[in-house]
Amino acid sequence: MFSICRQTHPATGIEHAISCCFFNNDEVCLITAGANIIKVFRLLPEGHAKEVNAAGQPIPPKMKLECLASYTLWGNVMSIASVKCPSAGRDLLLVSFKEAKLSVVQYDPQVNNLITLSMHYFEEDDMKGGWTTHPHIPWIRVDPEFRCAVMLLYGRKLAVLPFRKDITSEEGDPLEAKPLDCKKNQPIQTISRAPTLASYVIILKELDEKIDNILDIQFLYGYYEPTLLLLYEPVRTFAGRTAVRNDTCAMAGVSLNMSARVHPVIWSIGGLPFDCIQAVPIQKPLGGCLIMAVNSLIYLNQSVPPYGVSLNSIATHTTNFPLRIQEGVCITLDGARVVALGDTRLSLALKGGQLYVLTLLSDSVRSVRSFHLDRAAASVLTSCMCVIEEDFLFLGSRLGNSLLLRVTERENRMLFSVDKPLEATVDLTLSETDKDKEPLPKEPQKEMLDPQAKKRRLDTISDCVATNVVEISDKDELEVYGSDIRTSTQLTSYVFEVCDSLLNICPIGDVSMGELQLVSEEGAGRRSRPALEMVACSGRGKNGALAVLQRSLTPQLLTAFDLPGCIDMWTVIGEATEVNREAHKDMEGSHAYLILTQEDSSMILQTGQEINEVDNSGFMTSAPTVFAGNLGNNRFMVQVTTTAIRLVRNGVLVQSITLEWTARSACTADPYLCVVSTCGRALVLALRELRARDATSARLAPTRQAVPHRPALLKAVPYRDLSGLFTSTDDNIQVKGEFTGKMKEKNIKAEGFKADTVYELNDEDELLYGGDQTPASMAS
Repeated sequence: MFSICRQTHPATGIEHAISCCFFNNDEVCLITAGANIIKVFRLLPEGHAKEVNAAGQPIPPKMKLECLASYTLWGNVMSIASVKCPSAGRDLLLVSFKEAKLSVVQYDPQVNNLITLSMHYFEEDDMKGGWTTHPHIPWIRVDPEFRCAVMLLYGRKLAVLPFRKDITSEEGDPLEAKPLDCKKNQPIQTISRAPTLASYVIILKELDEKIDNILDIQFLYGYYEPTLLLLYEPVRTFAGRTAVRNDTCAMAGVSLNMSARVHPVIWSIGGLPFDCIQAVPIQKPLGGCLIMAVNSLIYLNQSVPPYGVSLNSIATHTTNFPLRIQEGVCITLDGARVVALGDTRLSLALKGGQLYVLTLLSDSVRSVRSFHLDRAAASVLTSCMCVIEEDFLFLGSRLGNSLLLRVTERENRMLFSVDKPLEATVDLTLSETDKDKEPLPKEPQKEMLDPQAKKRRLDTISDCVATNVVEISDKDELEVYGSDIRTSTQLTSYVFEVCDSLLNICPIGDVSMGELQLVSEEGAGRRSRPALEMVACSGRGKNGALAVLQRSLTPQLLTAFDLPGCIDMWTVIGEATEVNREAHKDMEGSHAYLILTQEDSSMILQTGQEINEVDNSGFMTSAPTVFAGNLGNNRFMVQVTTTAIRLVRNGVLVQSITLEWTARSACTADPYLCVVSTCGRALVLALRELRARDATSARLAPTRQAVPHRPALLKAVPYRDLSGLFTSTDDNIQVKGEFTGKMKEKNIKAEGFKADTVYELNDEDELLYGGDQTPASMAS
């Protein structure tokens, strides 16, 4: 097949996105899936500035996405979900493929790859029911308590995958290999078990003969047994037939008793609008679900009557379901995506890219009385949404660039909703209550007797319980439910800030190929083949753009000059001072010096608008340079030559260390510097500040951990572990690393100094810097 079809570029569009503990339980990662590509991203903080919200509370810093892993599968991903697995140390991934295939995979740190734990195949002929084409997507839904998962089969059946209790508990990991037997030096015999029990299939027609044409399936919160909500349409209709047949959708709540394999229908509602498209489960304490239709929103709960609103004028003419008019809103929900921001707040991304925040306003008995829709921002055309650690929202798109947004609270305001205002103070005695009753005017009486007025009345909770305090005569009942008929809800406004984006070049409408136009003559003369590029029309609507595709980097040559005898080169970043910060604001954070090494000397070039050679820069020019880089969050520059080490800040020499042997190579991992000599020895230095906020007191000091030199070292590179795979478990030599991302419970442990922590000087430091007992702290 490779000679027939070859994929030259992996898929860039994103169709599915979830957040889970992919590598370990201490770090939450973002998992994206598009076509047959699964990518794993980590959130890293960008900058160290501390920010606060309007209430003065600290908010997380802006994050950027770092791709840690990419996996190519042998089929397009149709649906993906995660399962918490504390005993295994990481989560499981459930991936479904067309037409009805399911794989349970997990990351294995020993092989640093995905491993398949179990595979499930449901494509037998008797499962298809005689159909040859199957447009139904095999959705995967996981129970909130992680007791089971279900997958939709051909729109008419359900595959149930029960999970083992010991897998989702913290008692131990049956999948983890046991260590060697020390006495016999043989592996201890282990029993490998799959994370799922035997799967089985439920025929939905056997639960209720009306269940057909499934529109959506979701697990509900707050039930003792896994309860699955089925949104279906028993008899189909369409927009042109609503005058004859409307309100054809229905829902049913099915309780899954997996041990006895008995699945009763415990809750059902019919007569829902024909344009229902999606069901959204609502978290506790409210519970229930939100039915999203194209033109309306309906909240359903088993314990209270339904509540619905119309989002435009079309809903009032296409359904008989009792709906209130949502004031100030005129939208449609076809093609919309939704994700929960909290217990009562959801984020809606419409088909046009608008972002809305939906708030469910409830009363004291946890009954939804109204909705509040607030337009928050305008974004990309969204295909999937995912919340990461409650503070970040990821918008995946297959029609434009995917975005990572930071969600912060802007302000809180109180919204009061009045059920029935009273004209006078209510007395709790029955006699005075009867006295206060007055006959109604004639016009209201006539309106109540009008049958059309009765038809316009809505089915609310007021039909079941007394909403007027006057109608409640029992004092005990008033003490239980209260006499206040005025409910208040705190509304929170959100601000969405773009933190990072993922480039997307699909869908491509047209493509053209040609030669590069902005290629210098010197660069073109060195090429054996002509430089080609592809220009494609990508995206859709407001996300449309011209994408230029090149197989390699083609830099634009600005200037060229000969440097005879040049062996290697490095660039270092210089810190902008207060004097030239405003003058060179556009160049802040860019490279300040270019260091070239020759056989017996070094050349220092200062970059800017022009590249000029400098003599007094603090760097050594009389010896060849082995390595150059930055330390202390790019505040300091370090140069390692064959005979010395120099620490420079803003072109001023801060420290110079003479080496007793010849340096061969060096490398940095802030705040450490590792130098390897020609005799196979390694010297590890750490950047420290003797006085806080005094850059001139910074020094490179040897660390306490000695590197063994037998056998002789060929190469030594310091590595800062953020994944936890190389972290030592010895508490004597291990300290926590600085905060690099929002974790679930604790920060990732990495071997290094903690930021803003004071360390005592050891004996070597006293010999180097004297007997000053001033504590030293690492440069942050």
